[in-house]
Amino acid sequence: MPHLFVDQRLSTQRPFWYRSRVLSKLRSNARGLGAAAVGLALLASGCGALDRLEDGGATVFVFATHHATPENGGFPSRGEHDMPRQFESDQGWGITLLEAYVTISSVTLIGCNGTERPLKMFWGPCPEDLRDEDLDTLTVAGNRVNDGDYCTLRIEYSPYQTPVIDDEDQETRHQTPTNDSVQGATIYLNGGARMDGDMESVPFELRSTASMIVDLDLSEIEDGRPLNVAHREDFPKELLISKTYDRFFDGIDFDAFDPAALEQALPGILRDQTRISAGTLVDLDDDEAAPSEDN
Repeated sequence: MPHLFVDQRLSTQRPFWYRSRVLSKLRSNARGLGAAAVGLALLASGCGALDRLEDGGATVFVFATHHATPENGGFPSRGEHDMPRQFESDQGWGITLLEAYVTISSVTLIGCNGTERPLKMFWGPCPEDLRDEDLDTLTVAGNRVNDGDYCTLRIEYSPYQTPVIDDEDQETRHQTPTNDSVQGATIYLNGGARMDGDMESVPFELRSTASMIVDLDLSEIEDGRPLNVAHREDFPKELLISKTYDRFFDGIDFDAFDPAALEQALPGILRDQTRISAGTLVDLDDDEAAPSEDN
Protein backbone atom coordinates (compact mmCIF):
# COMPACT_ATOMS: atom_id res chain seq x y z
CA MET A 1 0.00 0.00 0.00
CA PRO A 2 1.28 3.53 -0.71
CA HIS A 3 2.43 5.37 2.42
CA LEU A 4 0.20 8.41 2.01
CA PHE A 5 -1.15 10.06 5.12
CA VAL A 6 -4.17 12.24 5.81
CA ASP A 7 -3.78 15.40 7.90
CA GLN A 8 -7.02 15.49 9.88
CA ARG A 9 -6.44 19.13 10.85
CA LEU A 10 -6.93 19.99 7.19
CA SER A 11 -9.62 17.41 6.43
CA THR A 12 -12.09 18.79 8.92
CA GLN A 13 -12.01 22.17 7.19
CA ARG A 14 -12.79 21.03 3.63
CA PRO A 15 -16.30 22.12 2.56
CA PHE A 16 -17.46 18.94 0.77
CA TRP A 17 -21.12 18.65 -0.28
CA TYR A 18 -22.27 16.65 2.71
CA ARG A 19 -21.31 19.13 5.38
CA SER A 20 -23.99 21.52 6.54
CA ARG A 21 -23.20 24.93 5.13
CA VAL A 22 -24.98 26.49 8.08
CA LEU A 23 -23.25 24.43 10.76
CA SER A 24 -19.82 24.55 9.11
CA LYS A 25 -19.99 28.34 9.03
CA LEU A 26 -21.22 28.48 12.61
CA ARG A 27 -18.47 26.12 13.76
CA SER A 28 -15.77 28.21 12.10
CA ASN A 29 -17.23 31.38 13.67
CA ALA A 30 -17.89 29.81 17.06
CA ARG A 31 -14.74 31.25 18.62
CA GLY A 32 -16.22 34.72 18.10
CA LEU A 33 -19.88 34.03 18.66
CA GLY A 34 -19.91 31.92 21.80
CA ALA A 35 -22.28 29.06 22.53
CA ALA A 36 -25.39 31.14 23.16
CA ALA A 37 -24.94 33.14 19.97
CA VAL A 38 -24.42 29.96 17.97
CA GLY A 39 -27.70 28.62 19.27
CA LEU A 40 -29.49 31.87 18.39
CA ALA A 41 -27.99 31.87 14.91
CA LEU A 42 -29.24 28.35 14.30
CA LEU A 43 -32.72 29.28 15.42
CA ALA A 44 -32.67 32.32 13.14
CA SER A 45 -31.49 30.19 10.20
CA GLY A 46 -34.82 28.35 10.09
CA CYS A 47 -33.24 24.92 10.63
CA GLY A 48 -35.25 24.45 13.81
CA ALA A 49 -32.33 22.36 15.05
CA LEU A 50 -32.02 23.47 18.67
CA ASP A 51 -34.26 24.19 21.60
CA ARG A 52 -34.76 27.80 22.63
CA LEU A 53 -32.06 29.10 24.90
CA GLU A 54 -32.37 28.88 28.65
CA ASP A 55 -30.13 30.10 31.43
CA GLY A 56 -27.18 27.79 31.96
CA GLY A 57 -25.83 24.92 29.91
CA ALA A 58 -24.43 24.84 26.40
CA THR A 59 -24.97 23.54 22.88
CA VAL A 60 -23.44 20.14 22.14
CA PHE A 61 -22.73 19.20 18.53
CA VAL A 62 -22.03 15.62 17.40
CA PHE A 63 -20.13 14.84 14.19
CA ALA A 64 -19.18 11.61 12.42
CA THR A 65 -16.14 10.55 10.42
CA HIS A 66 -14.20 7.46 9.32
CA HIS A 67 -10.57 6.50 8.81
CA ALA A 68 -8.09 3.66 8.37
CA THR A 69 -6.12 2.13 11.24
CA PRO A 70 -3.52 4.63 12.51
CA GLU A 71 0.10 3.95 11.55
CA ASN A 72 3.25 5.66 12.81
CA GLY A 73 1.30 8.31 14.65
CA GLY A 74 -0.94 9.23 11.71
CA PHE A 75 -3.76 8.08 9.46
CA PRO A 76 -2.84 6.40 6.15
CA SER A 77 -4.86 7.24 3.05
CA ARG A 78 -6.77 4.27 1.62
CA GLY A 79 -8.53 6.18 -1.17
CA GLU A 80 -9.38 9.61 -2.48
CA HIS A 81 -12.70 11.39 -2.00
CA ASP A 82 -15.60 9.62 -3.76
CA MET A 83 -13.31 6.75 -4.78
CA PRO A 84 -13.11 3.10 -3.64
CA ARG A 85 -11.29 2.28 -0.42
CA GLN A 86 -8.44 -0.25 -0.79
CA PHE A 87 -6.70 -1.92 2.15
CA GLU A 88 -5.43 -5.26 3.44
CA SER A 89 -7.13 -7.43 6.06
CA ASP A 90 -5.27 -9.20 8.85
CA GLN A 91 -5.54 -12.39 6.76
CA GLY A 92 -3.66 -10.81 3.86
CA TRP A 93 -6.69 -10.27 1.62
CA GLY A 94 -6.66 -7.12 -0.48
CA ILE A 95 -10.08 -5.50 0.01
CA THR A 96 -11.68 -3.03 -2.39
CA LEU A 97 -14.77 -1.24 -1.11
CA LEU A 98 -16.72 0.10 -4.08
CA GLU A 99 -19.66 1.27 -1.94
CA ALA A 100 -20.01 1.48 1.82
CA TYR A 101 -22.65 3.13 4.01
CA VAL A 102 -23.28 3.17 7.77
CA THR A 103 -26.43 4.84 9.17
CA ILE A 104 -26.78 6.58 12.53
CA SER A 105 -30.44 7.11 13.42
CA SER A 106 -30.32 8.66 16.89
CA VAL A 107 -27.92 10.18 19.42
CA THR A 108 -28.51 10.61 23.16
CA LEU A 109 -26.29 12.29 25.74
CA ILE A 110 -26.50 10.62 29.15
CA GLY A 111 -25.51 12.37 32.36
CA CYS A 112 -23.40 10.69 35.01
CA ASN A 113 -26.56 10.78 37.14
CA GLY A 114 -28.44 8.77 34.49
CA THR A 115 -30.41 11.67 32.99
CA GLU A 116 -30.94 11.22 29.24
CA ARG A 117 -30.90 14.13 26.82
CA PRO A 118 -31.82 13.16 23.22
CA LEU A 119 -29.98 15.25 20.64
CA LYS A 120 -31.79 16.44 17.54
CA MET A 121 -30.87 14.71 14.28
CA PHE A 122 -30.59 17.69 11.97
CA TRP A 123 -31.85 15.97 8.82
CA GLY A 124 -33.11 12.61 10.06
CA PRO A 125 -31.09 9.36 9.77
CA CYS A 126 -27.49 10.05 8.79
CA PRO A 127 -26.13 7.75 6.03
CA GLU A 128 -22.35 8.08 6.15
CA ASP A 129 -20.65 7.29 2.84
CA LEU A 130 -17.30 5.69 3.69
CA ARG A 131 -15.94 6.72 0.28
CA ASP A 132 -16.01 10.35 1.38
CA GLU A 133 -12.75 11.96 2.38
CA ASP A 134 -11.22 10.22 5.39
CA LEU A 135 -11.42 12.31 8.57
CA ASP A 136 -13.78 14.86 7.06
CA THR A 137 -16.59 15.60 9.50
CA LEU A 138 -20.26 15.00 8.84
CA THR A 139 -22.72 16.96 10.98
CA VAL A 140 -25.09 14.52 12.72
CA ALA A 141 -26.90 15.95 15.73
CA GLY A 142 -26.96 18.63 18.39
CA ASN A 143 -28.97 20.32 21.08
CA ARG A 144 -28.70 22.60 24.07
CA VAL A 145 -28.16 20.65 27.29
CA ASN A 146 -28.14 21.57 30.95
CA ASP A 147 -24.94 22.09 32.86
CA GLY A 148 -23.43 19.04 34.53
CA ASP A 149 -21.24 16.00 33.91
CA TYR A 150 -22.02 13.59 31.06
CA CYS A 151 -20.60 10.04 31.09
CA THR A 152 -22.10 8.38 27.99
CA LEU A 153 -22.97 9.15 24.38
CA ARG A 154 -25.52 6.59 23.18
CA ILE A 155 -25.84 6.18 19.43
CA GLU A 156 -28.23 3.98 17.52
CA TYR A 157 -27.31 2.41 14.22
CA SER A 158 -30.46 1.36 12.34
CA PRO A 159 -31.82 0.87 8.78
CA TYR A 160 -31.73 3.93 6.56
CA GLN A 161 -34.97 5.44 5.33
CA THR A 162 -34.96 8.63 3.25
CA PRO A 163 -36.44 11.35 5.47
CA VAL A 164 -38.90 14.03 4.38
CA ILE A 165 -37.01 17.35 4.47
CA ASP A 166 -38.51 20.85 4.45
CA ASP A 167 -37.73 22.85 1.32
CA GLU A 168 -35.64 25.42 3.20
CA ASP A 169 -33.32 22.66 4.44
CA GLN A 170 -32.70 20.97 1.10
CA GLU A 171 -29.34 22.65 0.50
CA THR A 172 -27.85 21.48 3.80
CA ARG A 173 -29.35 17.99 4.12
CA HIS A 174 -27.36 14.76 3.96
CA GLN A 175 -26.96 13.55 0.40
CA THR A 176 -29.40 10.73 -0.36
CA PRO A 177 -27.74 7.43 -1.42
CA THR A 178 -28.59 6.62 -5.04
CA ASN A 179 -28.27 2.85 -4.66
CA ASP A 180 -31.68 1.40 -3.72
CA SER A 181 -29.91 -1.37 -1.79
CA VAL A 182 -28.92 1.16 0.87
CA GLN A 183 -32.60 1.78 1.66
CA GLY A 184 -33.53 -0.32 4.67
CA ALA A 185 -29.90 -1.19 5.45
CA THR A 186 -27.99 -0.25 8.58
CA ILE A 187 -24.69 -1.32 7.02
CA TYR A 188 -24.12 -1.74 3.29
CA LEU A 189 -20.79 -2.96 1.84
CA ASN A 190 -20.16 -3.75 -1.82
CA GLY A 191 -16.79 -4.73 -3.27
CA GLY A 192 -14.32 -7.55 -3.69
CA ALA A 193 -11.42 -9.36 -2.04
CA ARG A 194 -8.32 -10.79 -3.71
CA MET A 195 -5.29 -12.60 -2.36
CA ASP A 196 -1.97 -11.39 -3.74
CA GLY A 197 -1.13 -13.43 -6.85
CA ASP A 198 -4.71 -14.48 -7.59
CA MET A 199 -6.09 -13.52 -11.00
CA GLU A 200 -9.69 -13.06 -9.86
CA SER A 201 -11.29 -11.44 -6.85
CA VAL A 202 -14.13 -12.74 -4.67
CA PRO A 203 -17.07 -10.31 -5.00
CA PHE A 204 -19.31 -9.46 -2.05
CA GLU A 205 -22.46 -7.43 -1.39
CA LEU A 206 -23.37 -7.32 2.29
CA ARG A 207 -26.40 -5.79 3.98
CA SER A 208 -27.26 -5.72 7.65
CA THR A 209 -30.72 -4.55 8.65
CA ALA A 210 -30.11 -4.99 12.37
CA SER A 211 -30.55 -2.07 14.76
CA MET A 212 -28.10 -1.72 17.62
CA ILE A 213 -27.23 0.60 20.47
CA VAL A 214 -23.62 1.59 21.10
CA ASP A 215 -22.76 3.32 24.37
CA LEU A 216 -19.58 5.36 24.06
CA ASP A 217 -17.73 6.19 27.27
CA LEU A 218 -17.33 9.88 28.10
CA SER A 219 -16.34 9.39 31.73
CA GLU A 220 -12.67 10.25 31.07
CA ILE A 221 -12.92 12.17 27.80
CA GLU A 222 -11.75 15.53 29.18
CA ASP A 223 -8.28 14.89 30.62
CA GLY A 224 -9.50 11.93 32.66
CA ARG A 225 -12.79 13.52 33.67
CA PRO A 226 -16.34 13.31 32.25
CA LEU A 227 -17.62 15.66 29.59
CA ASN A 228 -18.47 18.76 31.62
CA VAL A 229 -20.93 21.42 30.56
CA ALA A 230 -20.46 24.47 32.73
CA HIS A 231 -23.28 26.79 33.72
CA ARG A 232 -21.80 29.31 31.31
CA GLU A 233 -19.79 28.00 28.35
CA ASP A 234 -17.91 30.31 26.00
CA PHE A 235 -18.09 27.86 23.09
CA PRO A 236 -20.21 24.86 22.03
CA LYS A 237 -19.07 21.40 23.08
CA GLU A 238 -18.15 19.08 20.19
CA LEU A 239 -17.96 15.28 20.02
CA LEU A 240 -16.76 13.13 17.13
CA ILE A 241 -17.92 9.56 16.38
CA SER A 242 -15.41 7.70 14.20
CA LYS A 243 -15.28 4.31 12.51
CA THR A 244 -12.18 2.29 11.54
CA TYR A 245 -13.36 0.78 8.25
CA ASP A 246 -10.25 -1.22 7.30
CA ARG A 247 -10.84 -3.64 10.18
CA PHE A 248 -14.31 -4.71 9.01
CA PHE A 249 -13.00 -7.86 7.30
CA ASP A 250 -10.40 -9.07 9.79
CA GLY A 251 -10.59 -12.80 10.43
CA ILE A 252 -12.48 -13.48 7.18
CA ASP A 253 -11.14 -16.17 4.82
CA PHE A 254 -12.75 -15.41 1.48
CA ASP A 255 -11.84 -18.90 0.20
CA ALA A 256 -14.52 -20.19 2.59
CA PHE A 257 -16.70 -17.09 2.52
CA ASP A 258 -20.19 -17.27 4.08
CA PRO A 259 -21.97 -13.97 3.27
CA ALA A 260 -24.89 -14.67 5.60
CA ALA A 261 -22.58 -15.33 8.55
CA LEU A 262 -20.63 -12.15 7.89
CA GLU A 263 -23.84 -10.10 7.61
CA GLN A 264 -24.85 -11.39 11.04
CA ALA A 265 -21.45 -10.44 12.43
CA LEU A 266 -21.38 -6.92 10.94
CA PRO A 267 -23.23 -5.13 13.82
CA GLY A 268 -20.72 -6.45 16.34
CA ILE A 269 -17.81 -5.51 14.08
CA LEU A 270 -19.15 -1.97 13.67
CA ARG A 271 -19.66 -1.66 17.42
CA ASP A 272 -16.05 -2.69 18.07
CA GLN A 273 -14.72 -0.24 15.46
CA THR A 274 -16.63 2.80 16.75
CA ARG A 275 -14.85 5.28 18.99
CA ILE A 276 -15.53 8.72 20.47
CA SER A 277 -13.29 11.79 20.66
CA ALA A 278 -13.67 15.26 22.14
CA GLY A 279 -13.63 18.03 19.56
CA THR A 280 -13.47 17.38 15.81
CA LEU A 281 -10.16 15.48 15.60
CA VAL A 282 -9.84 11.73 16.18
CA ASP A 283 -7.95 11.00 19.39
CA LEU A 284 -5.06 8.53 19.16
CA ASP A 285 -4.22 6.09 21.91
CA ASP A 286 -0.67 6.32 23.25
CA ASP A 287 0.46 3.28 21.26
CA GLU A 288 -1.17 4.66 18.08
CA ALA A 289 0.40 8.08 18.48
CA ALA A 290 3.92 6.70 18.92
CA PRO A 291 5.96 6.27 15.70
CA SER A 292 6.93 2.72 14.80
CA GLU A 293 10.41 1.62 15.85
CA ASP A 294 10.93 0.48 12.24
CA ASN A 295 10.63 4.07 10.97
